[in-house]
Amino acid sequence: MFFKKILTGFIATFFISSAVNAADLSNYTNANIDWKQFDGETVTVLLSKHPWQEQIEPLIPEFEELTGIDVKLKLLPENQYLTKVPADMEAGTFKFDVFMTQLYEAPKFCAEKWLADLEPLINDPSVTDPNWYKYNDFFAGARDVAVIGNTYLSHIAITAESQVLVYRKDILDELGISVPGTMDELLAAATKITESGKAYGITTRGGPAIWWPGLGYLASYGGEYLDSNLDIAINSPESIAGADFYVKLAQQAPPGVTNFDWDEINTAMLSGQAAMFLDSSVIYPRLQDASISEVVGKVGVAPFPTGPKGAKPNSHYWTVSMNEATENKKAAWLFLQWATSPDMQSRLALAGILGPRTSSWEVDGLSEQLGDEFLDAAKKSLGGAVIPRVTPGFFERVDIFRAEMQEAILGNKDAESAMNATADAWSKL
Repeated sequence: MFFKKILTGFIATFFISSAVNAADLSNYTNANIDWKQFDGETVTVLLSKHPWQEQIEPLIPEFEELTGIDVKLKLLPENQYLTKVPADMEAGTFKFDVFMTQLYEAPKFCAEKWLADLEPLINDPSVTDPNWYKYNDFFAGARDVAVIGNTYLSHIAITAESQVLVYRKDILDELGISVPGTMDELLAAATKITESGKAYGITTRGGPAIWWPGLGYLASYGGEYLDSNLDIAINSPESIAGADFYVKLAQQAPPGVTNFDWDEINTAMLSGQAAMFLDSSVIYPRLQDASISEVVGKVGVAPFPTGPKGAKPNSHYWTVSMNEATENKKAAWLFLQWATSPDMQSRLALAGILGPRTSSWEVDGLSEQLGDEFLDAAKKSLGGAVIPRVTPGFFERVDIFRAEMQEAILGNKDAESAMNATADAWSKL
């Protein structure tokens, strides 16, 4: 009982200290911006459920106090979000001013002129203080993502994510397993843990977004989806080897892995059902939140394991964009600017949402708050990370890959047959 009280106190203290600190509004009012110029207006915002959303949502009243703008917020689970937004755009029924976006959608979204060009707003002194907003503070890669869909600036990065290995320290110690540094060690560790009955060896995606971690495995074996000429490479010997490894690893995941996406892999790790997690680094705040995590204080973090061709995790920038059809672009830009400002991204970094700005990695107290182990793993993984080659029809391609990988995970075909079938279907698109 005494130990339980000590642990409970530690968890409560850690959770409170990891929350985003309350704002000093002078960090915003010092900007050369009339924040109150749209007092009384409304901005509608649509967000996918995500750790970034979880941290910034409680801060939106600060923006409302700062500006007098009323924010109407709606949330959707990620799977629903990724299908509803393009469907509503296509139908002409999408009514939100600001919304989360992904680089994979950019070619179509920009070609259809669904996204506003943000560069004129960034350069408009009536709504932007360039010396305060510091657009060049964004990583070069984040600025590249901003224009990935076309020639105009349509996306502002809000996260810098990469695959890291999260593992249960207690379970690895009890079983005498060293922290996996290679893919072979990862599979051996996952298998041993599953066989021990203490937990399933790993939690991984097997549902619609299997392609997201999948690229990291393929690349670490020397494969990729498309080569530099955008020719099909999904069935190269290297890609097949990476896919085969992923299929074997998925056998050590909890039952129902072919239905697992972001929410499900999070739940398996947070609940203690699985002992390892090799996916986005943004899970870290959730692991330390005692209101949802049963493994607070029990996990370690390591860089992405090395494959035959090195450690090449998939990376990702979630972004935010503005609807081209919105009639109150300047008010919407104030929200976007506030949400992606240096001060906000530094505050979110202290809560575990590592950002796409250089300054967000240099904020005072970051090491004390998140720990050198996590920061080192995230930096190393981002340093060697890859990103998918984005083309129109991207989601159509990866859905074919998803279906074939699921067949392989279920044992209905081998990885080579699955990747050859994927390549054949892609060639007909």
